[in-house]
Amino acid sequence: MLFLLTGMQIKMSQSLIPGGWMAHDEKVCRRRARDAEWKFRVSKGYEKDTFWNKVRFCMTHKD
Repeated sequence: MLFLLTGMQIKMSQSLIPGGWMAHDEKVCRRRARDAEWKFRVSKGYEKDTFWNKVRFCMTHKD
């Protein structure tokens, strides 16, 4: 049983890209997911969470 698990780990590690770099397909997939999430947030009326938006909010909402 242990031999089978070791063999599976070797196969899985061989499919990984050395150095932890992402393959082109994975980069494209992540970019699409990020864009889809941003479009969803815009459709709900959320503002982009950036440094300048936080500064603008702090300057206009003084309590």
